[in-house]
Amino acid sequence: MLTPRILAALLVLLAPAEAALAWGPEGHRMVGDIATRLLNPKANAEVLDLLGNDRLADGQLSGRRTLGEIAYWADEIKDTDWGKRRGPWHYDDVPLCGTRTYEDYCRNGRCASAQLIRHIGILADEGANRRRRNEALKWIVHLVGDIHQPLHAGNRGDRGGNRVQVSFFGERDNPPYGSINLHAIWDVHMVRRLISERGGERAIVSAPLSEGGRGAWEKGSIPDWIGESHRIAGDVVYPLLPVPSACSKKIAGVVAIDQAYYSRAALVIEIQIRKAGVRLARVLNDALGR
Repeated sequence: MLTPRILAALLVLLAPAEAALAWGPEGHRMVGDIATRLLNPKANAEVLDLLGNDRLADGQLSGRRTLGEIAYWADEIKDTDWGKRRGPWHYDDVPLCGTRTYEDYCRNGRCASAQLIRHIGILADEGANRRRRNEALKWIVHLVGDIHQPLHAGNRGDRGGNRVQVSFFGERDNPPYGSINLHAIWDVHMVRRLISERGGERAIVSAPLSEGGRGAWEKGSIPDWIGESHRIAGDVVYPLLPVPSACSKKIAGVVAIDQAYYSRAALVIEIQIRKAGVRLARVLNDALGR
């Protein structure tokens, strides 16, 4: 059952904000692994229990036992009929140009913020069906990562950068998805380059967190965190492009992304992944660790 303390935590998460895939398997895995480091003992025990009989989309036992291992599940099932119907759950299409109400872009709760809040409620309810709570845990781990990818919280009329064609250090191929676009380099290509430069995922996951830094990142609500990602999309993702990016101009042709753009974007990506891990731990500690 939902306790008063859990309900209070959920009310904080529901507080209003001030004013495709997200991350590849590497980014989502790092978010889950960072969160695992920060779980309190009770939440960690609950997670291990809920993953004890974890299943793949086809119903077979997955053998997965960590948050990092389940973090990409919601993208693995995206091409099934069941997963396709849940495609809008992965983002909040907050416009970067013009205005659109929450009710418009999250109609019937079909957006990341609404589904994240709904699944936190299911996870926190000890009386809920175990299979539903297991599935809720997997959605939460994934969606917390999703909302920290800026192009899952901002849309410039280009499907979150999917219609902006780019080359990445001269490369254009993006198998098996065709050619590289702006969304893809934020999801995967810059993340992989960052991991290589930092000496592997473990270096990012294990980087020390000060108590003050962790405390600052834990603050706020889900809408606040989406608002933060939205501002990054508007202040970093598009303005740093080596072409005009005003709302009045369509970004045409193939935009060349090189070291100048990557160097500044990579810093943002690492911080967003680390923030997502800290905030995921906070959500799970609130829901399971009290």
